[in-house]
Amino acid sequence: MNNRGRRKYTQLDDEALTRRAQQGDNPAFDALLGRYRSYIKQYLLRLIADPDAAEDILQDTFIKVYTSIHQYRGDSSFKSWLFVIARNSWKNHLRSHQYQAHIDQYKDVYDLDIAGEQSPENALIQQQQSKLIRVAIDALPTKQRTTVTLRINRQLPFVHIAETMQCSLSTAKANHYIGVKTVGRMIAA
Repeated sequence: MNNRGRRKYTQLDDEALTRRAQQGDNPAFDALLGRYRSYIKQYLLRLIADPDAAEDILQDTFIKVYTSIHQYRGDSSFKSWLFVIARNSWKNHLRSHQYQAHIDQYKDVYDLDIAGEQSPENALIQQQQSKLIRVAIDALPTKQRTTVTLRINRQLPFVHIAETMQCSLSTAKANHYIGVKTVGRMIAA
């Protein structure tokens, strides 16, 4: 596509690009995803500290968007719809790597926080809950904090955590279990 054609697409808003993409206009689809690629990538990198996995999830997200663009009804902004698909792709990735328990345990930490997409009250509540969980994790004893952090932020299997911390597999699991239980009690208090 020449520069004039690119400029034509960059001047269109999301709604116009989405309509064109739904009609099979691939350059419009590329322009639409190109507009949000770096935002989605940064969001995924915050969720999973593995650039290769983040790139895989990003590609999976874009494939899902491509195959379901005709289902987008415009009830929410395209950006919001795209971020929800990215979050769901990330969750599917974690499930496939047996991290479902951590998604459920730390749901508030991982939920989307897109400015302007939620009410101010809900945003404040979510922000406070996330901060409370982070403070609780930071207050854990060093071994428990390290184990929980490695498991949550890096999605490391317990075998790798044990190697990293130079302890037995059962010790790594015990530190994680106690840490998660302690965080739960701190939050409930």
